[in-house]
Amino acid sequence: MRDSICIHVDGATLRVESHQTVTSALMRSGISAVRKSPSGESRGALCAMGSCHECRATVNGVRGVRTCLVNVEEGMTIEREQPVLRTSMGVSAVHETKSFETDVAVIGSGPAGLAAACAAAELGKTVTIIDESPGPGGRIWSHRGSPPVEARPWIERARIAGGQRLQGYSVIDGKPRELKVASVKDGTRHRVLCSSIVIATGARERFLPFPGWTLPGVVGAGALQSLIKGGLPVSGLRLVVAGTGPLLLAVAKLAVSEGATVVVVEQASFADRSALAIPLLLSPSRWRPARELWNSLRGVEMYTSSWVTSARGQQHVQEVSIRTPQGIKTLEVDGLAVGYGLIPESRVAAGLGCEIDEDGFVRVDEHQQTRVPGVLCAGESTGIAGSESALDEGLVAGIVSAGRNPRSRLLARVRRHRFWGQAIEKAHPLRDEVLQLAGAEDVVCRCEDVRAGEITGCVSRREARLIHRWGMGHCQGRVCEGSSMCAALEGSDSVRPPWTVAPPEARIETSR
Repeated sequence: MRDSICIHVDGATLRVESHQTVTSALMRSGISAVRKSPSGESRGALCAMGSCHECRATVNGVRGVRTCLVNVEEGMTIEREQPVLRTSMGVSAVHETKSFETDVAVIGSGPAGLAAACAAAELGKTVTIIDESPGPGGRIWSHRGSPPVEARPWIERARIAGGQRLQGYSVIDGKPRELKVASVKDGTRHRVLCSSIVIATGARERFLPFPGWTLPGVVGAGALQSLIKGGLPVSGLRLVVAGTGPLLLAVAKLAVSEGATVVVVEQASFADRSALAIPLLLSPSRWRPARELWNSLRGVEMYTSSWVTSARGQQHVQEVSIRTPQGIKTLEVDGLAVGYGLIPESRVAAGLGCEIDEDGFVRVDEHQQTRVPGVLCAGESTGIAGSESALDEGLVAGIVSAGRNPRSRLLARVRRHRFWGQAIEKAHPLRDEVLQLAGAEDVVCRCEDVRAGEITGCVSRREARLIHRWGMGHCQGRVCEGSSMCAALEGSDSVRPPWTVAPPEARIETSR
């Protein structure tokens, strides 16, 4: 094993490859379940991007660490979390809080965040980038060693432009001109004082519950992509990649290139997706990669107008049933990745007082400005349209945050990108069937083990919370809010700090 290091998991010593995420290292070592749910079910990673909190463990004595956001280190100790006994815990000193001053704070280091940081810094502003991931690039450009070809110019440009980087930090609270951040590794808190804020938090996967979706080995489609990039080997494995949207094909391509046998299951019909032909022809920069993508998947088994109905297994997914136009088909699998498109990650924007539309996107004007003075937003939080759109929106936001006016040519590109995003959405409408797969005994809120039958009689979100604790776990409703059952509840969520649950500031030691 090249560049191997030793880590300690529940008292056992494991030798793992360096430069991979803790989640990928554990799964590579055969540990797919990292915690127990409130009812005692084994749970493993679901989103692999920090939203679901299903991968959390105690790392180097710090509870609640999202292991998908942390890389392995020599001598690291990891314990699968157990309930804390308040009578037997000791707390060390609270971490000191520091303040950082900057002209522009950029939240997120994906394409939109990198572009915004580059534009603002090159126009003479001091910039601080805040991001939860171990390195720059966001989820779409995540990497272990060398960045993807398309990411390299932007990462290098950001490095040359300079500025501070708070990599591995979540924004947990704040207001215009001031943000509070916490380390995803040890909970260290800092303040970032700034004149402008650019929100580039991107999007997260939409998960829809179905029988067996809580089994370890069932992950999001984008999660599989992140896990592979984070060091999870899939060579020789049989994987089903299911759900909807172009992300399925990108994930399948990556898995196939790493030696996996892949079956793609798309719930949209061929007729629905054929509507993308004209937008693709009008966008040569997208047509060529799309053609290369399809060519790379020749020979891959694919189903359209089909969807996963259930997953089964003993402690790990082993079998998947899919509904096809020809009837139910059962497949033996080593893993299942399911994602039904993307939804905006707008919690930070809502916490800062930005206006959110009925679909959860942040409202911005043509200069990416929100209704809150000094707060801008760019990328997929404003509309799902891909990395090209995110880059151009980020450039606009960075230029405006530096007090300049973007060129009309750049603004015109942003408008064209939005047309593409709308075409993608229309080509992948969700079927009623995939919204209604969960039975009464199936979990809909993974954090609190709330089952579908328990909230059937609830009218409002408030009632579901007060009676059943729906949406009150670590993920704060990020996972379960995508289901039709939860969407049907009356009322809306108010965003309260912490906007993201971070490890406590103090180290917790439990007596055994």
